[in-house]
Amino acid sequence: VGQYRSLKSSQQARVRQCAQIMAAEKNWEGVNGFEVTDEVKLTISATAGLLTLGLESPFYFDRVESIIVYPGPIKDRQLTRGFLVSHESAYYSGQAWQGGPLIFSWRNSLCGSRNPGDGTNVVIHEFIHHIDGLDGEMGGTPIISSEDLRTRWNTVFNRRYNELLDDLHSNRRPLIDDYAATSLAEFFAVAGESFFDSPQRLMENLPDVYDLLREYFDIDPVDFQN
Repeated sequence: VGQYRSLKSSQQARVRQCAQIMAAEKNWEGVNGFEVTDEVKLTISATAGLLTLGLESPFYFDRVESIIVYPGPIKDRQLTRGFLVSHESAYYSGQAWQGGPLIFSWRNSLCGSRNPGDGTNVVIHEFIHHIDGLDGEMGGTPIISSEDLRTRWNTVFNRRYNELLDDLHSNRRPLIDDYAATSLAEFFAVAGESFFDSPQRLMENLPDVYDLLREYFDIDPVDFQN
């Protein structure tokens, strides 16, 4: 986990604690003959632990019961509510199911963890989807106790999401990975992925989104790079 070496000792302890608990308590399952080793458990769990650094009390993603790991990109058919709607196959590096398991490609998970700063970290992306869904819906707005923060969140995220759609429609260079245009849920996941993996870039391109994520997670990941 590339960010680990830049964390304070207390933050490193939190990441280790999160990894230890998650590795022991989650149901880990390898697919297509893949063996889920301690390295796999540690890498995924410790990466997820970065999302907990701003919390006063430890949090181990208690509602994640199972983590499924494929050796490489996941080939899946296009589904709508469990029904086959297309015979074309798509490849994913990860998936998050509402109330269900988190699914990862080990190849992509390892690459994202080893190379912070490239803008890609599938583990962070899918765990943010899980956080988003804790209120019963993956809609791009997580549980936010502060009414003020929730109001500002909805205003800024909706505005930036619509600006992204306009940029893509007008063939302008987007300020964030264009996969964020898929939905508000993906906008949150992509922004959060960038927040923890490439904070400087997000802060420069979307400072208002960065500030909201910094307030929500109560952490400034730019410090990870110092």
